[in-house]
Amino acid sequence: MWGVDKMKIRWTNQAEEQQAEVFLEKGRATPENFRKLGKKRGGDCWIVVKKEGFSEKEWIQMLCNGVCSLYDGAYQFSRNGVKMLGKQKVYENRDSLCDYGDTCYTFVLEGSAQEIAALERGELLGRCKGHARTLGNLPNNYLHTEDLASYAQTLAQELGIDCEIYGDQKLEELGCGALLAVNQGSRREAAMVVLRYEGAPGADWTSLVGKGLMFDAGGYHLKSVDGMNGMKYDMCGAAEMLEMLEYLAIQKVEKNVMAVLMLAENVISPDAVKMGDVITTLAGKTVEVYNTDAEGRLVLCDGITFAQRMGARTVIDLATLTYSAQSALGDQVVALFGNEREALRIWEETAEQTGEYYWQLPMGPIYHKMIEWSICADFANYAPGKGAGASVAACFLENFVEDGTQWIHLDMVGPSVVRKETDEMAEGASGACMSTLAAYLTSTGTSFSK
Repeated sequence: MWGVDKMKIRWTNQAEEQQAEVFLEKGRATPENFRKLGKKRGGDCWIVVKKEGFSEKEWIQMLCNGVCSLYDGAYQFSRNGVKMLGKQKVYENRDSLCDYGDTCYTFVLEGSAQEIAALERGELLGRCKGHARTLGNLPNNYLHTEDLASYAQTLAQELGIDCEIYGDQKLEELGCGALLAVNQGSRREAAMVVLRYEGAPGADWTSLVGKGLMFDAGGYHLKSVDGMNGMKYDMCGAAEMLEMLEYLAIQKVEKNVMAVLMLAENVISPDAVKMGDVITTLAGKTVEVYNTDAEGRLVLCDGITFAQRMGARTVIDLATLTYSAQSALGDQVVALFGNEREALRIWEETAEQTGEYYWQLPMGPIYHKMIEWSICADFANYAPGKGAGASVAACFLENFVEDGTQWIHLDMVGPSVVRKETDEMAEGASGACMSTLAAYLTSTGTSFSK
């Protein structure tokens, strides 16, 4: 197997005298250790696999996790690659924007078909995560709404799947008033990009809805300098859902999955949405905009409604949504919400296998009531002075989830970005949630509808 750029992954069943690392023994074969190994980025590395202590399922998942984590650690955003943009589109230049170094990683194992397939899945997932991280790392002036939409369209053509782009006129005809309201201050059009991969004709559809704020200045509730720093990353949810669809399509997963990417810019102009404005969402529900910087839930609610109208029985949304989630859980743990206990249980079990961290936060009438104070609209987009911001945002979105739809909501503000380089990963977008999402969607026997 050959990786992107100079990085290589291969396997052998022949033990060699020169072995740089012995990593894969039970208890040490963790994503953290693999990322540290990948971060070294230099020289050949022989990894001796010790199977003792692993169940067969753990063993296969560990091989996939290991290779993916090597890519996670080795990844760096290429500054030189940025110089090519303008001459080429982002998609055409995406491999040169990913720098993985020149290490050759050799796995020493028996080499059964199942084991090799796990290594290949890990390599593919690592590459897809790298592309998502690159999209997040790109400066806003190199990646506007139309650039990401073009990237998605080109990717869909390469994969042979359907892609439809809804600009301002189509969005207005549909009635996507929430997405359009968030984008009112921008001179660029909003976009809803819908990609469909049909891997199981006739089966139910799962929708991956991604928040794609290409830049979030906060609107008229303008952020401070510190608060605005890093707001190019506010589209990481959309980038990751797009690259997750690439992974599923290349893997030919037997599921029907659509990605719904909600793209906008939340900036200021005389036309920008104002505090107190009332907007009508795609679902026909009205919302009073109390806080123009609580815009993520507005773009997502139209995406959730659209996905259900297109037949999705399961909706998973991913967003850098609330700093409340980060305040509660820190930079390593994603806030997890949902409307079905069994689905959340399966998600948490899957995360234990992939090494990502989630914590379920509460929803319910207490939080729903906090946004029911408006005298002009069905509810407001914010609960001033009430706290519990992550739960309030989740309950706002729950108002758009219809009966019979299974829904999972992931609020990843903390883990979405590595804010300072570590011994595991470079600074920048992290690809958080993609490993668990991939395992969840590809696991056998998982139910995706009620």
